[in-house]
Amino acid sequence: MLDLLLLLAEQTWKEWAITTIAHYSYVGVFLLLLACGLGFPCPEEVALIGGGYAVYQAGLSDPSAGGIDDVALMCAVAMAGVLIGDTMLYFIGRYAGDRAHKIPFLGRHLSPARMEKARTMFNNHGAKAVFFGRFLFGIRAVTFLVAGSMRVRLPVFLLMDGLAGLISVPASIFAAWYFGAQLHQALSAVAQLNQAILVVVGLFGLPLGIWIWRRSRRKRAEADAALAESEALAAEANPPAEVEDDAADPKVDEGAPS
Repeated sequence: MLDLLLLLAEQTWKEWAITTIAHYSYVGVFLLLLACGLGFPCPEEVALIGGGYAVYQAGLSDPSAGGIDDVALMCAVAMAGVLIGDTMLYFIGRYAGDRAHKIPFLGRHLSPARMEKARTMFNNHGAKAVFFGRFLFGIRAVTFLVAGSMRVRLPVFLLMDGLAGLISVPASIFAAWYFGAQLHQALSAVAQLNQAILVVVGLFGLPLGIWIWRRSRRKRAEADAALAESEALAAEANPPAEVEDDAADPKVDEGAPS
């Protein structure tokens, strides 16, 4: 019973937040996504669904608005907010390093367990952890901080984050625009979408990762074999000089009788 009440309370809070954000339309979505980038404790999906709901509401009040063009514009604004906010977290992690947990307000969300989970993702998946982290609420911000502290190259970070954003941002906004006033269905659809994306990426990413690992291992073995062969040829072309053995060719003592 308590779990059901908590679920209803969470659902009600999210729907209230979505309708409030929708009131401020593009500006509200952009600013909230920036705030999420600075560690504001609010799921990005709330801002994105609020953006889609704002477009839907605009179509109710003005028949010439609320079309797919407005959805595309909202997606562009949201992508800008997402990438700027995530890049801010990246640079905070890059310069703060292991001291990120001491940053006021932001540091209280960086528990040792979350930091360790994010580092484990990077150790197992490398820069691809940035892609996976976008779909994992709870360690999303931590993942971007750790990416900076572990010196992931900025172009690679933006590529992985951008690819993930091109999936999650339009999907969330379009779902809210499509379902309109049925916000609970939009929330449910976005949550299921994030889970489905992780499953699909895992199914296709694992074989691809194994193929890349085997290919790199084979190339490394070929490089080692080529290096050993070149060293052997160099040794044959330039044999070491023989050292004369004094004991084998002793000098005759000039003072000895003939």
